[in-house]
Amino acid sequence: MNWPAQFWYAPGILDMMWRYLSLVTFVVAEVALLTLPIRSQQPRIQVTSDSHAQLPSVVPPQQSPSPGTNISQTPPSAPSEETPGLTVVLDPAHGGTDFGARGPTGISESDVVLDFARAARIALEAQRLRVLLTREGNQGPSFDNRSTMINGLRNAIFVSLHVSSSGPVGTARTYYYVFPSDRTPAISPTATTTTAPQTPPAPQTPGPQITARATLIEWDHAQRSSVDLSRQLASLMQAELLPRFRGSPEMPIAAPVRQLRTIAAPAIAIELSSIDVTDAKRLEQMAQPLAEAIGRAVGEFHRPLNPAASSAGR
Repeated sequence: MNWPAQFWYAPGILDMMWRYLSLVTFVVAEVALLTLPIRSQQPRIQVTSDSHAQLPSVVPPQQSPSPGTNISQTPPSAPSEETPGLTVVLDPAHGGTDFGARGPTGISESDVVLDFARAARIALEAQRLRVLLTREGNQGPSFDNRSTMINGLRNAIFVSLHVSSSGPVGTARTYYYVFPSDRTPAISPTATTTTAPQTPPAPQTPGPQITARATLIEWDHAQRSSVDLSRQLASLMQAELLPRFRGSPEMPIAAPVRQLRTIAAPAIAIELSSIDVTDAKRLEQMAQPLAEAIGRAVGEFHRPLNPAASSAGR
């Protein structure tokens, strides 16, 4: 039987279609195999029990490690605050038109004590102490101006420097203030105890009471609050002066030195002998041992009151 010519090549067409389908299947399989490794390299998102997504454990550049890690972390240190240091107010006595004692060579006490104060400042600043002078030159501040300078400070002491016109040459004495006995009247045995025995009885007429006055300090009685500390500082100072200035008294002297009365801080006065020398170099030679004595005594006085300064000096 003779078939039409258009059907003669049917088997060939089917074979080509089969090959085409096989090729397409092969290409699809290859594409699928190539895409599998790429997908496996992408980060996986894990869902925890609280339904929050967790990203891969990669710490961002500006993010600190988690507190749960075992990395040792040094806590930030608090800003250090230095303990307020001691301020030493050195008072070269006299000044201005007040020359103080005069020597036979024309040298004046005001000039000598200024040199003493400058030498003492060097010794004190070597201990990292703050030092102020009541006068830097030939100024003449009043008693009250000098007292005002230290009464406006905290943690300060006052050292007044003098040179006498008499006494054994090469000796030194330390003074601390003592109030005259007539400022504290005696209480009779029959008197009742009161909170302020020195205050006169209040008038019978009723009136407002000023309670704030109890917190104030009378200017002429400012030293009362520091008498004990002043005596302690004076004892330390005299102990340092004694080996350096032979013939000096062993103990400090209590006296009503005018300058010390109005100072509300530990305050002493040092007096060297004497301006009555024919060779001014003898006075110049006193500056260094005096400065050393002041530096050591102030250092010993400062350490018990400031434990930080004591530990730093060790």
